[in-house]
Amino acid sequence: TFGKFVREEEKPAFYDAAVSFVHPVTGLFPYANAGELFVYLGIANGVTKAGFSQSSLAVRYFLVGAVVILMRGIVTEKLTKFMMAREAKKAAA
Repeated sequence: TFGKFVREEEKPAFYDAAVSFVHPVTGLFPYANAGELFVYLGIANGVTKAGFSQSSLAVRYFLVGAVVILMRGIVTEKLTKFMMAREAKKAAA
């Protein structure tokens, strides 16, 4: 519902980032995305067998996910603005 406060040209990027955020929180909140939990636990099992901490995996998974979501949002916003400008130019002609 927060999307109604976002300008129209920013809504696709907002939606992309909001929907994508269910992936990196899996390590911190395992039941946030049950479908991805299977994959995450498989990776976590291998990390644990290798002698590393599962909690450091969860934090890294979250941080990398947040950075990727930020990049996706920026790219989606720029593409949306470009396409909206192109459509406006086409409609004006």
